[in-house]
Amino acid sequence: MFAGCGKSLSRTLEGRARQRAFVLAALGLAAAPTATLAKAPPIFTTVHQIRALTPDQAAQNIPVRLHGVVTAKIGIRTYFFFKDATAGIFIFRTVDDPDVRPGEIVDITGTTGPGDFAPVVFANRVKIVRQGGLPPARLFAFDRLARGEQDSQWIAVRGIVRAVELKSISGRSFLMLKTDIGDGYLVRVQLHEYTPADVTQLLGATILVRGVCATEFDDKRQFLGVYIVAENARDNIKVEEPAPADPFALAPRSLGSLLSFENQNGAIKRVKVLGVVTHSDPKQGIYIQDGSRGLFVRGSQADPPPVGSRVEVVGYPAPGRYSPQLNDALFRVLGPGGASSVVQRTAAAMLVDTGPYISAPFDGVLVQIKAQLVDEIPSANEDVFILRDGDRLFTARLPHRWDRRSSITPGSVLNIKGVCAVQANEAHQPTSFEVLLRSPDDLVVLQRGPWWNASHIRWVTVFMTVALAAMSAWIFFMRRHETLRDMAVTDALTGLLNRRGFLLLAENYRQLAMRRGTPFQLFYFDVDNFKEINDSLGHKEGDVALQSVAAVLRKCFRKTDVVGRLGGDEFGALVIDAPLNVQSLLEQQLIAALRQNNENVSRSFQLSLSYGILNCQDEIVNLPIEDLLGKADELMYLHKKSKLKPAKSSKPSAEPAAGTDRPHLATPA
Repeated sequence: MFAGCGKSLSRTLEGRARQRAFVLAALGLAAAPTATLAKAPPIFTTVHQIRALTPDQAAQNIPVRLHGVVTAKIGIRTYFFFKDATAGIFIFRTVDDPDVRPGEIVDITGTTGPGDFAPVVFANRVKIVRQGGLPPARLFAFDRLARGEQDSQWIAVRGIVRAVELKSISGRSFLMLKTDIGDGYLVRVQLHEYTPADVTQLLGATILVRGVCATEFDDKRQFLGVYIVAENARDNIKVEEPAPADPFALAPRSLGSLLSFENQNGAIKRVKVLGVVTHSDPKQGIYIQDGSRGLFVRGSQADPPPVGSRVEVVGYPAPGRYSPQLNDALFRVLGPGGASSVVQRTAAAMLVDTGPYISAPFDGVLVQIKAQLVDEIPSANEDVFILRDGDRLFTARLPHRWDRRSSITPGSVLNIKGVCAVQANEAHQPTSFEVLLRSPDDLVVLQRGPWWNASHIRWVTVFMTVALAAMSAWIFFMRRHETLRDMAVTDALTGLLNRRGFLLLAENYRQLAMRRGTPFQLFYFDVDNFKEINDSLGHKEGDVALQSVAAVLRKCFRKTDVVGRLGGDEFGALVIDAPLNVQSLLEQQLIAALRQNNENVSRSFQLSLSYGILNCQDEIVNLPIEDLLGKADELMYLHKKSKLKPAKSSKPSAEPAAGTDRPHLATPA
C-alpha cells in the first residue's frame, strides 16, 4: 500500500516538474533541466520578455535585470516609466531613493508583477548610471492608440490643443492639454513642469508632442482610453502651427449651419457664432440665442458671461443630446444684447410628431408656457416643478442661486419662461423636454390653487362625522399594511433597511441622479474580524457588534441618505446631492465615530470597519445598482487587504479619484 502511494507521489512530482519545464521553455526562459530551474530561476533582461507574460505568469515574481532610460515620472512617489532597447514598461519603486529624472540611464533589479492593465516591474534597486537623454519617438495616429497596445511606450502624437486646464494631483500641479489628434479623437497631454507662457501659447496651437502613452482602465483590466505623460513643454512639445493671435477673428457662422455637410479632412475645426446669453450655469455651460435658433455651449473659461449679454463664441461643434452644441468654447462679451425673442407656445408644440420622426423645433430656445402646477419637489440644489398643459406633463427647474420663495400651492396656474432643453434617447430621438428657469421672475402665478375656507371646514366636519367609523377601520388597515411593509424592507436586528429595501430605494436614487446628470457616492462596509467575535465571544456579542455598526452609520450619514444592512456583517450606503468633498468628510466622521464608540462602550472587542467608496458619475451611473454594489465591494476588499500587507500589484493612476472624464473608483487610503 505504502509503496503504491510512493510511486503515485513520484509520478505526480515528475509530472509537475515536466509541466513547469514546459511553461518556462514556452516563455523562452531556458531549456535547462528541471532541478536547475528550481534552484536558480531564470532572469529576464528585456522589457519585451516581461510584456509577453500573461497576468498569472507575471504574478510569479520572476527576477528581472534591466538597463535603459527613464522616460517619464508619474508624479506619485518615485514611480516612473522606463524604456530599454525593446519596449517600455511601468516601474513601481519599493524604495524611494535615489530620485530619478527623465533621460537618465539606469540599471534596475526587481521582479515582475501583473499590474492593473499590463505587466509591470517592482524595483527593489535602481542605480543611476549616467545622464543620457530621451530617445526619438515614433509618431502614432489616433487609430493606433485605441486598443491600449501602446501602454507605457514612448510615442509622439500630433494634434490641436482644444483646452488648457491646471489640475492638482497628489499635491502636485499639472498642466492638462485636451488635444484633438484627428477626427475629433481627444487625448489629454499631462505636463509635469510648465510655465505661464505654456498656458497661453499652447491653447489653439497645432503641436507635435512626445511622451509616454499611459492607459486608463477599469477594475476588470479593460481598456478605457489613453493620455500622454510628458515632463515639460520645452523638451517634449514642438509648436508646428502657432495659435491664432485672435481666436475671434474667424468669420461668424449661423447657429443652424453647425454640423451640416462640409468636405473637411483631419481635426475638427473651430467655428465662431454670435448670440445673446439666455441661460448661464457655471457648472454646465450657457445657452445662446440668435433669432429663432438656440445653442448649448460648454465653455473652458472659469466665469461664464451673464444672461442678457451679447457674446461671440468660438468652439468646436459636436452632437449634443438632440441638437448640435459647442465644446471647449471661449467667450467674449460684446455688450448688452437686449431682450431675446420669446416663443409663446403650448407644451404640445415642444415635441411634434411629423410622421417619420418626432421633431423638437424649439430646443435651446427661450419659450413661455402656461401650465398648471401638479407638484413641487425641492432638493439641495434646485426646485423641480412638475407641470401639466393639456395632456402633456413636463418639468421646470429653478436653481438655488436666489432666495427661495414660498412654496406654490398645487393646482395653481403658472406662466413660466425659460430655455427649452430637450431630452433624447441614444438614437438622438427626442423623448421629453424641460424648461430651465433663470430666476424666480421666470415663474409668475396667474391663479392660485384651491385653499380651504370656513365653508370647506363645515363640509369636511360633516363628512368626517359620517365617515368616522369607516375611516377608523381604514386607518387600522393602513397601519397594519404599513407595519407589514416596513417589516419587509427593515432589518430586524439593526433597524436599518434590509438588502431588499436598500436595493429598491438605492435604485430609485440612482435613476434620479441619472436623469439629473448629477454624481452620487456608494459605500460598502464590512466588519473586521467578525467571525472571530462570533467564534470567541458568542453570537450575542456578534449581534452587539452589528448594532454598534448601525449606530455609527446613523451618526455619520444624513436621514436623507440610504443606509442598510446587506447581509451578515456587510452594510451599504448611498449619498446623493452631497458636497464635492463628501468622501473625505465621511471618512473623517466614520473614523471619529468608531473611535468614540470604542472608547465609550465597555465590551470585549474593538469595532473596526473596512470600506470601499465608489464615486458614480458620467457613464458609470447607467449601471444597475447591483453592479455598482459589486464594484464598491471590490474596493472594500482592496481596503481590507491593504490592512494585512502593503499592496504591490496596483499601478497608480495619474488622475485624481474624481472629477475626470471617465468613471473613477475612489478607494480609501
